[in-house]
Formats: sequence, structure tokens, C-alpha cells
Amino acid sequence: MLNRSIVILAVSSIALILGSCGPTQKVKRTFALNDLSMRAKRAESAGDMQQALALWQEYVDRRPHSHSAQFELGRVESELGMYTESIGHLTTAHDLRPANVQYIEKLGDTFILAGRTDDMMQLMRETVNEGEDGTGYLRLAEYARRVGLLDDSKLAIQSAMIYAGNESPEPYIAMADLAKQIGDRDLEIKALRQALWFDPASDELNQRFLGLGVIPGPSLALEPTVD
Repeated sequence: MLNRSIVILAVSSIALILGSCGPTQKVKRTFALNDLSMRAKRAESAGDMQQALALWQEYVDRRPHSHSAQFELGRVESELGMYTESIGHLTTAHDLRPANVQYIEKLGDTFILAGRTDDMMQLMRETVNEGEDGTGYLRLAEYARRVGLLDDSKLAIQSAMIYAGNESPEPYIAMADLAKQIGDRDLEIKALRQALWFDPASDELNQRFLGLGVIPGPSLALEPTVD
């Protein structure tokens, strides 16, 4: 009977210790990670990117499944020109949190900085359905335009037009911007007229017409179509 009582007492004591330490240790770990995050941000604000790098690396080592820490580490690495390492961490951040446009765009930016155009385009094509409806095609168009792939950009904008239907002027404004870049005045005017269909009183669009030597007015509005 005595031995049984001792065993029960020992088990109860262990359970009490484990029960009291678990939440406390978790809180301590959370405080430690928050401290790392704040110190990393202060270091970056002070211009000490190497210290920020070390602190975010420690954070990721402790909690590798934190998508935000993976992103911050990758972002700092990109700032330091550590593109291979950055791409690895930014890819992990995106894998952990798909559809986060900030993660997609930073990874795309870093691919461009690293001279990996094909990888950037593959990323943008694979993520056209991530983010707000229809914006993925415009994102693909913008990144293609940035690296000089103007035909790919035009095709992506046309896809955005199909996807948006008659609900948004953004694809038509994007087409006008592309047309301006390539010097296609007729296409630029047509795209602006289609954009005007959504907002016939747009001051911004009227100013663009004036810049093209076209007298603005609601009558210029043209119902959107995709060629």
C-alpha cells in the first residue's frame, strides 16, 4: 500500500511539473522569437543588414515553418545580393503561404536580379490564379514587360481582358501602357477608349488623350473587345 502511494505521488508530481512548465516554456519561446524579430527590424533600420541577416537566420533556425520569417530572411538576403539563398527562402515562404502576392512579387523581383528570367516567367505563369481574381495575368504581363518580353506581356494582358470581361478597366489601361512603350499609337488610343467605357468622365484618361493629341470626351468611349 505504501509503495502504491509513493508511485501515485511521483506520477502526480511529474504531471504537475509538466503541466506547469509547458505553457510557460511556450510563452518564453514566443517572447524570444518576438525579441529576435524586433532586434532584426531595429538592426535593419540602423543600416546593419548583416546583423539583421543573422537575427532572421536565427529566427528561421528556431521556427522554420514561419512563412513571415522565411520571407524576411529572403528579403534581407536579396538586399545583400545573396540571390541564391534569397530565392530558396522566398520560395519556402511562398510554399508555406500560397496566394500571398507580396511573396510572389519579391520572389519575381529576386529572380530578375539574379538574371533568372525563365524561372521568373515560370513562377508568374504558375501563379496566375493566386491573389485577387484576374490580377495574376496582369502581374505576369508586368513582369514580362519589365524583362523585355513584350509579346508575352501582350498575350497576358489579352488573357486578363478575357478573364475580366466588362468588369474592370485595368487590363485596357495595361494594354495602353504597353502600347505606349512599344510606340504603337493606334493601339494605345484604342485601349484608352476601351478603358474610358468604364468611366467616361475619367480625368486621368482625358489627360492621356490630350497627350496623344486627341480631343477628349465621353463619345470616345469604346465597348471593350479582345482582338
